[in-house]
Amino acid sequence: MTTDAAPAVDWPSLGQSFADSYAQFEANDYLGSQDEQRNGTVPEPAVVDAEEPECADELRQAWLRPVENLRSFFAHEAANFTPWLAQRLQLIAKAARFDNPLTLVGTEQRIAGYRIDILAKTLVDGHERFVVVENQLERTDADHLGRLITCAAEVNASHAIWVTTEFRDDHLKVMDALQRNHKDCAFIPLVIDGAIVDDKGSANFKLVTPPTYSSPEDHLREKLQESLRKAQEVHHTLERLERLLSAHPDVDFSRYRGIVEETGWWSYLADQRGDRLLERIPEERRKRAV
Repeated sequence: MTTDAAPAVDWPSLGQSFADSYAQFEANDYLGSQDEQRNGTVPEPAVVDAEEPECADELRQAWLRPVENLRSFFAHEAANFTPWLAQRLQLIAKAARFDNPLTLVGTEQRIAGYRIDILAKTLVDGHERFVVVENQLERTDADHLGRLITCAAEVNASHAIWVTTEFRDDHLKVMDALQRNHKDCAFIPLVIDGAIVDDKGSANFKLVTPPTYSSPEDHLREKLQESLRKAQEVHHTLERLERLLSAHPDVDFSRYRGIVEETGWWSYLADQRGDRLLERIPEERRKRAV
């Protein structure tokens, strides 16, 4: 008996036909229609992303990029940078953790044969004290260091602040030694940090702790100083993000929520750990009994 052979299946053509048919509907829509038939309910409309301004992608590409050249914002140190900083003494007060606000006395003030960039006042333990500030738009040099120390001593300053773009390691070591050994005057190094906040190149500036110098003999100090700088960076980044949220309510920031949430969690844990450590670390070095 003769039987007809089954025709060979053209699998590539069959697969392409299935793909073409499947592309005409969404699987979730199909399953939803079955639920609708069984339950007699109407499915909720699909969620559609809100429309963003046309410049949203350009903004994301520009936001919080570091300012590479401060001279493009402050062409001249004495004519541009010093007056700008003198009008924003709250930046210094926040970065240096002053207990009371700073009041400007003047700029380019003559003291002991030198001209100090900024002279200010603040209250320390109920008494009015001078604060001297030297600022630079380039790497630190010995001239500014000498001027800062001399003027601070001449006016019996409570704080000597050095603001610049980059510190030499030896100058950071000097500032650190002065801070540790001079009980009546705080010597505080700060660097200016700028971040782009729009697609037109406008920037937001903060003052932060400089990168630390190498400490092969005390790596723990170096690591803790690095952690301090990172903690400040987290704070300033979230502060800048908050400003962006307020300035651009029509831009979708939901893609960043998970990162912000996890950042807040680790910051919370670090805060708790820091409090516990401070309870165990004495404020002053222990002295050997004589």
